[in-house]
Amino acid sequence: MLIPSDVEFHDLFLFESNLDRGHSAMTAQFDVFDIIKSEDNDEDVIEALHPFAFAARANAEDTPYFHEAMNGPDAAGFKQAMEDEINLLEEMDSWTIVPREKAIREGKKVLDSVWSFKRKRFPDGFIKKLKARFCIHGGQQEKGIDFDDTFSPVVAWSTVRMMLILSIVMELKTKQVDFTLAFVQAKLDPGTFIEMPRLFEQEGMVLELKRNLYGGKDAGANFFFLLKEQLEKRGFRSSDTDACLFINDETGCIMLVYVDDCILFHKDEKVIDTMIADLEKPRNKDLHKFLIKVEDDYAGFLGIDIRKNEDGTIELLQTGLIDRILAALNMIDPDVTIRQEPAAKEPLGKDVEGPQRKESWSYPSLIGMMLYLSSNSRPDIAYAVHSCCRFNHCAKQSHEKGIKRIARYLKGTRTRGLIFDPKKALKLEMFCDADFAGLWTVENSDDPVCVKSRTGIILTLGGIPIQWSSKLQSEIATSTMHAEYVALSQGMRELIPVKRQVDELCGVLHVIRDEETKLVKVHEDNEGAMNLANSPLSKVTPHSKHFAVKYHWFREKLDDLKIKVVAVRSNYQKADIFTKGLQGVEFKLKRKLIMGW
Repeated sequence: MLIPSDVEFHDLFLFESNLDRGHSAMTAQFDVFDIIKSEDNDEDVIEALHPFAFAARANAEDTPYFHEAMNGPDAAGFKQAMEDEINLLEEMDSWTIVPREKAIREGKKVLDSVWSFKRKRFPDGFIKKLKARFCIHGGQQEKGIDFDDTFSPVVAWSTVRMMLILSIVMELKTKQVDFTLAFVQAKLDPGTFIEMPRLFEQEGMVLELKRNLYGGKDAGANFFFLLKEQLEKRGFRSSDTDACLFINDETGCIMLVYVDDCILFHKDEKVIDTMIADLEKPRNKDLHKFLIKVEDDYAGFLGIDIRKNEDGTIELLQTGLIDRILAALNMIDPDVTIRQEPAAKEPLGKDVEGPQRKESWSYPSLIGMMLYLSSNSRPDIAYAVHSCCRFNHCAKQSHEKGIKRIARYLKGTRTRGLIFDPKKALKLEMFCDADFAGLWTVENSDDPVCVKSRTGIILTLGGIPIQWSSKLQSEIATSTMHAEYVALSQGMRELIPVKRQVDELCGVLHVIRDEETKLVKVHEDNEGAMNLANSPLSKVTPHSKHFAVKYHWFREKLDDLKIKVVAVRSNYQKADIFTKGLQGVEFKLKRKLIMGW
C-alpha cells in the first residue's frame, strides 16, 4: 500500500517557484502526454469542431502545475484528491510494487509518472470538485503494437443534437453515466514499469502496471475497445455513421459515448436502468464489471447546460463559459459596451501592415473557448469566430478588436443559447450559401487567399440545427455560381452520412414518416447552381465545364437518396449568417431562424 511521504509541501516545492509561468498549464500537460498532435496546416486544426479544440487551451487556473496545486488555496483539497486517487487505483489492483532491479533485469525502461490536477466546474462556472489524476509520461513509451491508435473516439455533437431532438419528439427517457477511472478499467500486459507517485515514493521501488493509466499512448483506445466489446456482448452494435453511437436493435436502447461520459435513451426508463445495472453487476460472469457513476439526465453533459423548459423545449446554454471569456478579457464590468452583432460588416483580413497586438491576454486561449462555444450552443457567432481563427498565429490589433467585438455581443446575450423546439414531422433539410471572393477588398490583391470564397452550411432536423460550418473554400472560384456550386457539393458530403443516421435512428425508434417527410430538401438561392445540380445531362454546361470533376459527384446520388435541390428566397437562407457579417434587422432575422430567439 502506498503511504504519503511525511514532507512539508512548502519545503518540497520551493525550488520550483521560479518556473516560467508564461505557458498555459494545460498546454504543457498536453505536450507531456502527447495527446494532441499539430498538423502543418493550422487552419485544419482550428476549424475542428471537437471540444478538444477548447480543452487543449483551457484557462491555466483550472489545470495548475504540481507546485501551484500544492502551494495554492486548494492545496489541502488537492492532497486529499491525490490520496483518494491512489486508494482507488490500489483497490482496482492497478499495479505491483517491485524493486527497480526487476525492470533492469528485463531490460525495460522505467517511465516517469506525473500528477495532473483539475478544477472541474459546473456549467455556471462554479467549482464542482478538485481532481488529481496519476498519469504515465506517455511521451517516453516505446512504439509497440497499435501505437498509432493514440486516441479515444468521441461521439459527434451532431449526433448528440439529433438525439436531443428525437428525445423531445418521441418523449424519450434519458440518463447520463460517467465511467469512474475509465482508462484504468482496461487491463495491460505485464512489462510496463513507472516511477512511484510523487509524495508516495518508496526507496528503490517502482510500479509494474497491471492496468492502463491516463497518459499512456494507447490508454484511450484500449478503453474504447473494451467498452465496445462489452456493449456488443450485451446486444449493442456500433453505427456505421458514428462509431460512438451504440444501438440495441432488440430493446431499442441507444447509447452515446464521449470518452468516459455516456447518455442512454429509451422510451421506458426501466430498460435504461436494466442496462446500467448490467454494466455495474453483469448477469454473466464472462462480462466485464464497470465502475460507473449514474446521473439523473443529460444536464451538464460535457460542461454544457442542457436545460429542460416548462414548455417542453430544450435550451443549450454555456453561460459559465461566456463569463470566463468575459473575465479573461476583463470585460465583466456592467459598464462595458455591448454589440448587437458579433462581426462587422467588412470582412476581417490579415492586416499585414497593421499595428501589433497590445493586449496581454492569450489570443489562442480565447479562440479555443469561443470555438467550443460556437460549435455547440452558439452557431450565431460561428462566422465571426472563424474569421478570427485564421490569425491564431499572426494576430494583430485589428484581430484583437474582432475578438472583443464577439465578447461584447456575447455579454449582451450571455443567458441565451440554442433552443430546441422541433417540428413533429422530423424533416431533414440543408441550407448552403457562399460569399464569392469576399476578402478581395480587404486583403493584399497579390495574395491568392484573398479571392477565396467562404462556404456556409447548416443542417436542420425538425427545423433545429444539428450541424453547421463556416470556412473558406480550398480552391478559387471564378464566379458566384461556381462558389455556390462548390458550397453545395461540400454540403452534400456532410448531408449524406447525416441522412443515413437519421434514417437509422428513426427505424430503431419506430418513427413514422411519410414519403414527403423522408424527402431531403437542399435549399439553394443561386439559380445557376440549382439548375446545374438538378440537370439530368451527364455533361456540364458551357459556363461550368471548367469546374473540378470532384464537385459533381453528388448529382448521381440525388434520386437514389431522395434528395432534392430547391430554390429558397434570400430572406429565408439560413446559411447566409455563416458567410458574411450581417447587420441590423437582417442579422436578427437569420438568428431567429437558427437560434429560436
